[in-house]
Amino acid sequence: MRGLSRVAAECLLGYPWPGNVRELQNCIERAVALTMREEVGAEDLPEHVRARRRPRPALAAGEPVDLVSLEEVERRHILRVFEAVGRNQRRAAQLLGIDRKTLAGKLARYGAPEASRRGARGRRR
Repeated sequence: MRGLSRVAAECLLGYPWPGNVRELQNCIERAVALTMREEVGAEDLPEHVRARRRPRPALAAGEPVDLVSLEEVERRHILRVFEAVGRNQRRAAQLLGIDRKTLAGKLARYGAPEASRRGARGRRR
């Protein structure tokens, strides 16, 4: 398996992933298992993912697609959510649908900036 076609990557990037990383992982595993080619194409993805395709503005004709590992996708998303909630671990964990301790471990692994340990009422834990 070499990777994803440009159209498949655009489909994956355009879908909102309400099931978070687990849904994305299942989708990619299924596509890899079902494809008969060296590259996963849009036709290998579920219809609901293909239907949400939005071309990325950064992709120009002939420009290579920035394909990254699933772990990198997770890292970027976690750090983006973490920054969006003012580095509040409790709120970020709630939005991501994971336990705060799991989030803390991932933030440490990803080298995240200092995390706020304040709860919803502003008190320290």
